[in-house]
Formats: sequence, structure tokens, C-alpha cells
Amino acid sequence: ICSRSLVFAPCSLSSSPMSVGHAASSADAEASGNQLSTFNGCFVPCLLTILGAVLFLRLGFAVGMMGMWGSLAILVFSEMVSCITITSFSAIVSNGHMEGGGAYFIISRNLGPAFGGASGLLFWITYCLNATFNVVAFVDVIADTYIPTDSPLNSSGRWFRVALASGSLLPLLAVAYIGAGSFAKVNAIVFAGLATSCVVVAGSLFFAQEGYQLPGGSHHTFSPFNMETLHDNLWPQPVVSDQCAHAGAFGMGRAEGNVCTLQLVFSVIFPAVVGMMEGLNLSGDLKRPGRSIPLGTFSAVLVAFCIYAVLIVGQAGTMSREALQENMNVLQQSTVGGGFFVVMGVVTACLSTVLGSLFGAARILQAMARDQLFPGLAWLGYGSPKGDEPRPAILLSYLLAQASLFLGNLDDIAPLLTNFFLLTYCFTDLACVLLELSRAPNFRPTFRIYSWQTSLLNSVLVVMVMFYLSWTYAVCAIAAVLLVYLYLACRFKSNSEWTSIGQAFTFRWGRDNMLAMHTYKADPKLWRPCLLMLAPFKRLTLDPSYSSLIEFLSVLSKTGLLIVGQAAIGDHLPAAVGRSDVIGWESSGHDSPRRSARREFRKAVPNFAGFVQISCAPTGRLACYNLVLSAGLGTMVPDCIVVPLLTEFEANPELESQPGVAFRPPVACAEEFVQVLYDTLNLRKNLLLAANFQGDRGTAWTEQASIDLWVPWDFIRLLCSQGTGDEEHNVCDSRKHVQMLAHLSLILQLGHLASSQMAPQQHVRLLTAAPQGSSKSDALILPAEQLLHHWLRWARIRHGEIRVVTHGDLPPHDDVGEAEDVFAEPLAAEASALGCTRQLNQHMRKHSSSAAVLLVLLPSLVEISTGAPRALAQHLCDLVTDLPPTLLVWNGQGAQVISSNI
Repeated sequence: ICSRSLVFAPCSLSSSPMSVGHAASSADAEASGNQLSTFNGCFVPCLLTILGAVLFLRLGFAVGMMGMWGSLAILVFSEMVSCITITSFSAIVSNGHMEGGGAYFIISRNLGPAFGGASGLLFWITYCLNATFNVVAFVDVIADTYIPTDSPLNSSGRWFRVALASGSLLPLLAVAYIGAGSFAKVNAIVFAGLATSCVVVAGSLFFAQEGYQLPGGSHHTFSPFNMETLHDNLWPQPVVSDQCAHAGAFGMGRAEGNVCTLQLVFSVIFPAVVGMMEGLNLSGDLKRPGRSIPLGTFSAVLVAFCIYAVLIVGQAGTMSREALQENMNVLQQSTVGGGFFVVMGVVTACLSTVLGSLFGAARILQAMARDQLFPGLAWLGYGSPKGDEPRPAILLSYLLAQASLFLGNLDDIAPLLTNFFLLTYCFTDLACVLLELSRAPNFRPTFRIYSWQTSLLNSVLVVMVMFYLSWTYAVCAIAAVLLVYLYLACRFKSNSEWTSIGQAFTFRWGRDNMLAMHTYKADPKLWRPCLLMLAPFKRLTLDPSYSSLIEFLSVLSKTGLLIVGQAAIGDHLPAAVGRSDVIGWESSGHDSPRRSARREFRKAVPNFAGFVQISCAPTGRLACYNLVLSAGLGTMVPDCIVVPLLTEFEANPELESQPGVAFRPPVACAEEFVQVLYDTLNLRKNLLLAANFQGDRGTAWTEQASIDLWVPWDFIRLLCSQGTGDEEHNVCDSRKHVQMLAHLSLILQLGHLASSQMAPQQHVRLLTAAPQGSSKSDALILPAEQLLHHWLRWARIRHGEIRVVTHGDLPPHDDVGEAEDVFAEPLAAEASALGCTRQLNQHMRKHSSSAAVLLVLLPSLVEISTGAPRALAQHLCDLVTDLPPTLLVWNGQGAQVISSNI
């Protein structure tokens, strides 16, 4: 009848529209779905899929080789895999509203678009080729049974069968094009024919009254059902048979003279009896999918199991072992009606599979088109106003199936298609496992007969079966899925419209890790930069003047944390950020202000890897204070506060009437700016004042070659007064030395992070300016160089160099005591050094004009009284005028961030 290897798999998919943030057309949105019942929408399609041509053409061959017990064992194992997978997808579909798309919908909405699209694309191809396989099988059965061998039609070659297959495919296309209603009606007729065939065949086996000789040899006999024949066929007895070459799948048994092993028989039977996803694939056409899919699918599997078991036992008790092993047509020759009912069973099974494959392929393609997984497929997302029938997708699926008819023998790729279906079962089981393990509160399905342990075991079993059948085809199938997955993973990497179960696991792991971090003791050797940048709020957009600073901070915090804090000034939150952006954003489908701001940041700064936090208060100082207090979570709180430096237009009272530039702190005046700095230090946070990151200077920092660190000469004098500092404990024997070492560790650590994270890596220069005109200062130059070398070695900065430059215009410091008060408070020294600051600025411009970024310690530079905040702001502006991008650094925590401990 049919001598080729067949692949039978689940067929149809839903016709209901799908969306994931991408709206379909208005016509699609108004499309009404079908309302199929459990019987004609799930039970019948599932049963027709499972009771395929293998039931009539290959089951006797399996009994002949593996015996009754071996065949039943294969059947039980296959149905066990089916039942566990059914429990997995039944739990998911009963958890809420199930849209069209079936297994694709489940996988894409839980494992993400990459897994869903990889399986969906291969599903579509597999369904189309599955239609080709089965229409060819249908033609082979008709031609081999009713057309004589010497007929001119057979002598014309394969083109007669191609023409007959093409003619058979057209009316099935018409049924699929009309819609799911016609599909259900045709299935009812097919179901009646298949049921009749099964009843007649079973009756012929169990109620025959006499035996007879079968074609093929004297040992090929049929006898009424008896225990003696049954006993002879109980146990496996694989032999060498020419039928192995015809029945072999997965590249096995193709050569003549091979023994028909368990592996070969299993490769024939297993794929045919696990097609239980038909009801799931019609989820969008069912009236109550959450109830119909579990009930209809389990009922279909149970009935199919009974029919398979009955025919296995019936053939084992009536036919000789030789007839079963050597004659594929033995069942046709043993039933009443001259084999007509067997042929009718094969024909109805093949036609129903072809029809279901066209339905399944089209609905998968429609779902992927609406989800915009692949470019250029939007037109395939169309659905008819009534029933949402995917007619463009049906036509394209038909064209692929029709084109495959002209390719000739496709048996070599049939096992690959079967593996694609097996991977579907694996992904479905994994989706259920991950949903359960994520402990998401909204996963509470009404179908409770499942467990994540059995689903996980089943997914492993499916993969093991793939490799058991053929490791070559298994590797090829996994590779194909992996290639599509990688493409879609890159395509949707930054798409926040999609959700997946990974988000639930990320939240759970993050929560558990955050709680665990509370038990850990802080250690300097594990320090990471946790930065909070204070910026004014600008209605959910990022001012271009901040892009370079945020980009630099993203580089600096690659191993740590970056939070961009936006201070909104206003009486209440809606007045600051807009009521439409805050109230009702979730119900209207819009992002929260924080998510929208982060998306804007990522547009302006592609490598932005941080968080956004918004605070509202009547004044900028209070808003900044709230941000410093509330930013972060648990132990992941910012320890370094980055504040944009007040510009000279805002710091100089004579220029207040002129419009300020956009790059500025979120404060209104110099007094408030100084208060923010003091608040930061009072909260024991490290302070980083950022300047010159806007404009051309801010965008040029990635093109320079060095990171320059400027250390005050007062540090050198105090440390050298106690020795050269060759050992770490020599500089830590007093409170001032501990404080100075904390400052130095912070600036050295930041310099190392900035240089090491840039591409290409940049070298660090450690500089200090020594005043001339003092014998004591001149005598300290050599020890100062040794001390700078020691600090680089202590910080383990590989690409570093030191330089002590003279600063002849600075007043000499002959007495160490003059600088002792400098380190009491960085913003509360008493001496006036505005002129020194400007000359130091000129010195830094001379020696660091080509640096990428300058990091400057504050202590000896900020010597302005707290009673003059405008003077202080002006002092800081003078310090950074015409310099490259600069960070003024102060360690407000008083703790080292570099450790030499092992």
C-alpha cells in the first residue's frame, strides 16, 4: 500500500488574534472568534491526529519485531510522555485567558519571543512539509491499491503522482480557506469514516471464524484469535527483514539486511502516537479553552490508547510471526471487505492530517506576523472579520506545501521535522516548570493535576528520546532552533514590550540575593562604585548636555551601581511631572515616568546601564536630600553622590540675569548648592563634583590617552613629615593619616576604574604641584616622587606614571601646621586662596590639557568660608575653567575603598 516512511504530528493552530504590544489592524481587532465545543473542537481533532496511518500500516510490523509486550511498552511510554505534556499545557491554559496560537502562544508568552519565534518558525515549516508528506502518502495508498502496476499511469513516472497529489491538495486548501467551521464539519465526516474503519478492523481480528493463508509464503497465516498464536507473539524477536528498509526512520534500516532493532521500531511508533496538541492548537477557536483542552485532550489520548492496545493484542493473537515481520500489508489482507476499510482508515487519517497541517501552519504564521517577530510579515497578520481566518497565511502555507511536492523524496528530512515537534513538547514542559518555580502569585491554574517535577522529568525524557533515535538529527534540530533563537534574541534584546518568565526569576533571585547581602560584613576589598547623579527633572527626557556625563558614569560603574536621580521641584507630584504621566499610566498601557525616563536615557546613551529615580519636593535641596536618603535598596545604596558643578553664570551675582546653561545641579542658587554639598557630607557620602562634561569637551574624553589624578601638596607634606611611607601602616598611625588615605584610595580607585573600563585602556598619571621658594618644599620633591610611586604600587595600577610639577606662583607653605585644619572639613577652611586656585587652574591646563578626565582631590583647594557660598561656588568654577571633563573628589565616608588584603 505505502512503502515510504511517514511523519505524523499535531496539526492545527488557533485562529484568534494575538498581540504583545503591537496592535493588529482595526479589522483584526474586531474579528470574532469561533465557538467550538469540547467534542468537535478538541476531542475529535486530537483523536484524528493520534490515530494516523501508522495504526493501519506499521503497528503489525512493530508486533512482529518487538512482540506484544514490547509494542505495548512502547505505547505506554509514548502515552506517558503525552500525558505529562498534557498536564503541563493544561495547567497553563487554565490559568487565565488563552488566546490563539496554541503551543506557540504558550512558549512565546512564557519563555520569551526568542524561544517562541524559534519554535514558531520551525513549526510553520514543519506543518507545511507535514502536509506534503501526508498528501503523498494518500496518493501512494490510492495508486498502489487501485491502479495496476502495469498501468500506463504508473509507467509515466512520479509526475502522475505529483499531479494527483496537487489535485488532492486543492480541495483541502478550499476547506482551510473557508475557516474553522468547515474544518470541524469535514472532521466530523472523517471521524465517522475512521471510527468505522477501527471498528471493522477490530471486529475482523477478534471475531473471525476461520483462518486462511496469507500472501508471501507458507508460514504467513491468519487464524481466529487464540492463545497459542498470542503466546508465540508475546516477546521480542527482531530479525533481518526487507521491510526494515521500508519502515525505517531516522536514517535507520535503509540498507538491506539490517536487523529491525528496538531503536528502529521505536522511531516508527513513537512519533505517531504523541500528536496530542491538536486541541491546544485550536485554543483560539474553542468556546471555553481552559476547560475543553484538558478534558478533550485526555479523553482523546485515553480512547486512542485503547484502540492501539486492542489492535496490538488482536494482531498478536491472530497472525503468525513471519507474516507480521515480512508483510506490511498484512492487516489489509486480513480484514473483511478486501482491505477496503483499512484503506479508508489510511485515507481519512492522511487527509485529516493534511487539513490540520494547513490550519496549524497558517495560524502560526498569523500569530508571528502579528507579533512582528520577523520583518516583512505584517501583511500575513490579517484575519477575516468573521472567525479571524488567516487567509493570506493559508495561501502562503499552501504554496510551500505545493512547492515541496516537486522536490521529490523528502524522507531524509522527515526525522528532522519530528524532532522539531519533540522540541515543542520540551519547551511546553519547561514553560510549566519555570512558571511553578517562579512562584508568581498570578500562576494559580484551575487544573491542578500537575507538578513541576514530572514536567521537568518529561522535558529531559523528550531530549533523551531525540538523541536515542538519532544524535545527528537531534543535533541538527537543536542547532536550527538555536540559530533562530540567537537572531531573535538580538532583535528583541532591548524591546521592553515583551515579557517572559525570566523576569519573575530575576525578581526572585534579586530579592533573595538582596536579603542575603544583609548578612555580609562590608569589606574594602569588595568595594564597588555605587553612584547617584543628581540632576534636575525635565519631563521624561534627557537633556543632551548630560549625555557625556552619564556615559562616563556608566563606564565608571560597570562593576557597580548607577542611579540617575531627577529632582522635581513643585508642591505635589502631578504638578511636577504631569498627572497624565503618573495617574492611570498603568491602566492606559503607558509606562511609568521612571521607565519612560530610563528609555529616554538609553536612546541618548546606548550603553546606559543604570536606574532612574524621581523625587519631588518644594525646593531643590529637599528633593536632592530625599534622593540621597531613598535611592537604592537594601545594601545596594549609593555611596558616591555626583553633583554637576554650578556654572559661573549661576554662581556670580553680577551675571544672574543671564540665562544659565542646561548642565547644572537641581538647585536655584549658590546658597542652595552649598547646602546640598553639606547635606551630602553630613549623610556620610562620598562627593563627586562634575564639570565640563557638556559640549565638545564632554564628548572628547573617549578620544584622549590618560586619566590625570591631582593630589594636593598638603598631603605630600603631612605624609613626608612622618617618613617616606614605604609601608601602609606608616601612614595609618594617626587620624589624619587614616582620613588622607581614605581620600587617596577613593581617587586612585576611581582613576583605575576609569582607565581599565575604557576601550582602548588608558594609563593613569598621578600628579601634584610643589610650591617653589621654600627650602622645605624643595627638599620634599624627591620623597614626594617616592611617595607617589608607593601609592601607585599600593593601588596596583599597572599603567601608571607619576609627576611632581613646580608651581612657582603659589605661596610657600613652610609650616606643616598651617595645613592641619584643612582636613577637618573640606568646605570650612579659613584661608583665602582664590588667587592660588586660579593659578593652579592654569597649571592643570598646561599639564593636563590632553587628558581624558581629571580627578582632583578637594581638601587644599576649597579654602573658602562657609559664610560665602557664592564665593565658594565661584572658587570651584575658577578651579575647573577651560579644563577637560573634571571630577572634584572628596571621601565623605572616611573609609578606604582599596585594600591590599588577600
